[in-house]
Amino acid sequence: MNNELLNMSATSIVALFQTDKTERKSFVEQVVNSVCEGESKPLDIHLQIKAMEEIIEAIKSDQRYRDVLITEARNNGSKFEYQNAKIDIREVGTKYDYSMCNDAKIVELKAKEAQIKSEVKEREDFLKKVPLEGIEILDNDTAELIRIYPPSKTSTTSVVVTMK
Repeated sequence: MNNELLNMSATSIVALFQTDKTERKSFVEQVVNSVCEGESKPLDIHLQIKAMEEIIEAIKSDQRYRDVLITEARNNGSKFEYQNAKIDIREVGTKYDYSMCNDAKIVELKAKEAQIKSEVKEREDFLKKVPLEGIEILDNDTAELIRIYPPSKTSTTSVVVTMK
């Protein structure tokens, strides 16, 4: 890290990214072009981006930060514009816990759901082992032989990074 950055506070560094959509898009283009043109090392940039992701996630998930942020936002109302953004305070990620409902029907349905999920997983595991040429099996409902095949498989090559 250069001396200029070492002398900056963490919040001063974060403020460097206070940009509008056009500036952010331009920033992305500059980074990608720098990598594609050989001016920057792809692995260095990737590790720096990974570190930024971890830093951002840690800040956003810190409850103290979230509490202060919500308090500050509420001082401006539930919906407002601030600098280059529209801000809206709302409930997100709502989850329901049905375990205390004392409803026999939901307990029964959840048990059936778990059983079906288990059966589907078991069948998927079986199908993954079917040879490429397929195999013939007897359909119990129709009593006819049918040829089944393994599932098609796709994947994406990626560089996986585990930060130390």
